[in-house]
Amino acid sequence: MATVGVRRRKRSRGDSLGLEAPTASVPPLYHGGTGDALAGSLRAANPLERVSNFSPGPTSLPSTVMRSISEEFLSWNQCGLSVLELSHRSPEFLEIKRDAEMTLREVMEIPEGFTIIWAHGGGHGQFAAIPLNLCGEKSARADYVVTGAWSERAAQEASKFCQVDRVQPKPGTDPSDWEFSSEPPAYTYICSNETIDGFEFRAEDFPHRLGVPLVVDMSSDICSKVLDWSRIGVAFACAPKNIGHPGLTVVIARNDLLERKSQRETCPGILDWKNFIESDGMWNTVATFNVYTTAKVLQFIQDEGGLPEMERRSIEKSSILYDVIESSGGLYSTPWKISRHRSRMNVCFEVKEEDPHSSRNTEAFLTGAHQLNIIGLKTKTPFPTGNKLRASLYTSVSISDVQKLASYMKDFQKISQ
Repeated sequence: MATVGVRRRKRSRGDSLGLEAPTASVPPLYHGGTGDALAGSLRAANPLERVSNFSPGPTSLPSTVMRSISEEFLSWNQCGLSVLELSHRSPEFLEIKRDAEMTLREVMEIPEGFTIIWAHGGGHGQFAAIPLNLCGEKSARADYVVTGAWSERAAQEASKFCQVDRVQPKPGTDPSDWEFSSEPPAYTYICSNETIDGFEFRAEDFPHRLGVPLVVDMSSDICSKVLDWSRIGVAFACAPKNIGHPGLTVVIARNDLLERKSQRETCPGILDWKNFIESDGMWNTVATFNVYTTAKVLQFIQDEGGLPEMERRSIEKSSILYDVIESSGGLYSTPWKISRHRSRMNVCFEVKEEDPHSSRNTEAFLTGAHQLNIIGLKTKTPFPTGNKLRASLYTSVSISDVQKLASYMKDFQKISQ
């Protein structure tokens, strides 16, 4: 059964780059029922044809990465064992781990003064680990720049372990005008891209306060733009959006912060960064297959031109969709009017409803997209989103995928006028 699923999935994908944009046509409007698209399903309408997956994550991997994994799946490097079967302390896996760390350093241009940790627990684990590692006492204060759902959730978690001061900037304002704590906090925290709210910090907008470490949640935009590491104290990201699949989190921490004696004595071992440093990342079993997959994706990014090329593609892909939204005559709208803060990773938009209490046009849009194998625009989430849709433009999403969606949006606009 598993083999059939893999084969069907492979047939449904084309190469992740360089494809000619498929033409889009609008199927008949949908007039009721639930269906896969309205239930948040990612099932392809036609599994024998290419699928364009705009899911907010976990999401697809580049097709070249999937092919490489499938070729090595039963016997990695002709050793007779799958990576799934390798001990995390074996020389074979240590080779994979070293390669992943070396490639991550090269791709992200991480300076020598930073250490890479492969952690568990996703972004939520680091929401707690950050104050537990950087605040020695509950009375310590931290500034949290709240720009959406994920920075707010991080602030709520951190408030269990330190005193949180929320900084809520107005859209379009310069970081130098934000109202931070008058006394320097233990750290300042931002989420560089809010997947649900469609807000993104450009790298040049990262707050920079002398002597105050900046902690950046990069879970949804890691490896999508060139960074200035002189502005960053700690960066972390869960893998299943741009660099892998669920189960792995990477933490990149400045060495001087790791050497401070600020870890809480009551910090659980699995969240204590020093445990990972002192054990060379072997304090507990590493997510071996996840590190292997992430190494593959990082190599893909490097082969395609690294962060400058990923940033160029992010700008191009998001601009295609924002241009359609802006020229739709009001049929489509996006919550962020200031382009400087519009996310390049998650293009949030709504389809205009004649009745504000209705979802008829939104459902018609989703169903028509699904019939063209355009999926992931509306998925289940614990956050209230109403009729909001979002196209997530992660590493695996090609320019041709975006052109296909844009073509469909334009055709839907024609029949809606």
